[in-house]
Amino acid sequence: MSDDRFRIYPQFNEPSRREFARMKHRVHSLPADLFPTDSLPDRLARSLAEHRVVHIKELLESFEFYYRVRRRVRRPTIVELCAGHGLVGLIFALCDRSVTRVELVDSRQPATYSRIREAVTSIGPWVADKVSYREVSLDESTELPEGAGVVLAHACGALTDLGLDCAIAAGAPVAAMPCCYGKARGPRVPTMTQVFGRAANIDITRSHRLAEAGYQVDWTHIPRAITPMNRILIGWDRR
Repeated sequence: MSDDRFRIYPQFNEPSRREFARMKHRVHSLPADLFPTDSLPDRLARSLAEHRVVHIKELLESFEFYYRVRRRVRRPTIVELCAGHGLVGLIFALCDRSVTRVELVDSRQPATYSRIREAVTSIGPWVADKVSYREVSLDESTELPEGAGVVLAHACGALTDLGLDCAIAAGAPVAAMPCCYGKARGPRVPTMTQVFGRAANIDITRSHRLAEAGYQVDWTHIPRAITPMNRILIGWDRR
């Protein structure tokens, strides 16, 4: 992990500001000069601050994840599984004009979603017609729109595995940033945990599953200053 730089918010590469990255403080509680430019990311940060929603950690996490996966999973339709408040999907709708439809999928739409959506559409009115929210529990048979790209940002434990299963079943490109490995499916070769650790071994098993399904697989990461659970698995059709 030689490249641990912030790409969307380079101001957080300054040592004095990196300490803000993993804070669970709402954006509005941080210094106003952190987001001074007219770029879409800075404007969104200021809008989220005005609406008093989203922790700074979630904002940085979502944007840095988007930056690292967008080229591999970009399709006219993006599906965010285990979407929660849907910030990653909303960022695709805001920043990528080639994305014409975003479907957010989770078992329950959180109360904060409407405020976050309002914050995003206030600076990007085009987002309103792109995004829908589907309340459904994730399982292996969850249907995905044809030709969609799939993203999962910190789907808890086995939910990452279910999301990968859904993407594989649909032949969809997929990017996942796993978390909560204690609740994930067990690794294929348990003894390798002694060498690589449980988290890496589980993600090796997941990578094998994607490769066996015909995917090209890559690993990347967001800055560790945001979270130690920063690994991203990306799979796309070799063809």
